[in-house]
Amino acid sequence: MTCYRLAKRRDLFAFPYPIAIWRDPPKSVEIVRNLVADGGFKHIYTVGDVVTRNFLEYGLIPTSAAVDEKTRRGIRVERFSAFRSVVEVVNPPGYITDEAWSAVEKAVEGGVVVKVRGEEDMLSLAFIRLAPPRSIVAYGHYMGALIAIPVDWYRRDLLKLFDFLEKC
Repeated sequence: MTCYRLAKRRDLFAFPYPIAIWRDPPKSVEIVRNLVADGGFKHIYTVGDVVTRNFLEYGLIPTSAAVDEKTRRGIRVERFSAFRSVVEVVNPPGYITDEAWSAVEKAVEGGVVVKVRGEEDMLSLAFIRLAPPRSIVAYGHYMGALIAIPVDWYRRDLLKLFDFLEKC
């Protein structure tokens, strides 16, 4: 069973790791598109409703995505048809439940939307750990930046964040 709970040092998880793009869409999506092309990346995983919607709207279709249908801006992802399947899971705030972890394991294979009842934020760590080589994980930072993580470049360092999670 794989379940993690954020118990301490929440501040470390709010830090804008490692490429923060402080531009509004479509420019932010264009920057990631260029990063993908220039870096030879093959997979893009988005975490969050606004990021996923922006990628879809501006033609950069994620390999898979995780959404919770709750945003500060009231934006909903409506183009689930861009994906082969939708997997619904329960994942409370500050957790990566076993159910959510299993859904991300399926999602890294491609074509899956993980639709979360609860909160999807922590699933970015699951994507970082499970994504295949040549992947980018993208999510929105609460202060407005688009965060893009080239997994091969940063995985080892970012996985140290698991040291601050408790097994549940």
